[in-house]
Amino acid sequence: MSFTALIVVGGALVVGQTVGLGEPPGCVATAMIAGARANVPVTADSQQLRARIDSASSSAQAAERASDRRERRKRCVDALLAYADLAPEVYGRERGESEATRARQIAVASSLGVDAYIPPRAPLPAPTPEQQWERRRRRLVGHTATSGVFTGIGVAMLTVPWIVLAASCGPENLCEGYGAIWLSGFGAPIFVASAIPLGIWATRLHRHLRTLPPGLALSRGRARLGLSGSGFRLDF
Repeated sequence: MSFTALIVVGGALVVGQTVGLGEPPGCVATAMIAGARANVPVTADSQQLRARIDSASSSAQAAERASDRRERRKRCVDALLAYADLAPEVYGRERGESEATRARQIAVASSLGVDAYIPPRAPLPAPTPEQQWERRRRRLVGHTATSGVFTGIGVAMLTVPWIVLAASCGPENLCEGYGAIWLSGFGAPIFVASAIPLGIWATRLHRHLRTLPPGLALSRGRARLGLSGSGFRLDF
């Protein structure tokens, strides 16, 4: 693969990552330039650099005001290239070169058709009080169930070895209880460490269930364990 192709692929990946991270709507250079301006102090020595930052910001703002897609892309590419030129002076050699390379990759990808302008996203609807209540109930049930499983493991390690030992030994067949003692030594800390959280989560769940919003039907179905795309899934 040629060096130019690597740049194009890298630029496309950077643009995709930028969109996925939810940058502010508009040309991606806008946020970059704003960060650069925040890192340059207002002094007599920085006036020239700040003027270049303002010029790059003007290109980014022109991209956001443009209604034509081609004009918007051209203005955004100009802003990205301007940012790439001033980044080493703002951030120093190491980080500045990294920022400049990233900006140039996005500019190249945008020139080849990957739009570096991020359209505004529709805001997510705020969860209703009922949804918030149900979400907390599920979280509390999950914590309580997890603590209960570990508590059960601790109880089993404390009791089962002794029951087996008592059933297999008698007056004619004496047995040594080293295995039961060894398992109990592990079971006791597990029981203590999980029984306390179990009581706490169970109490919180009980109190939360008493605050059931009016009109919300609480499902009393059984918990179901099934397979999902990423592994096992517990529905309750």
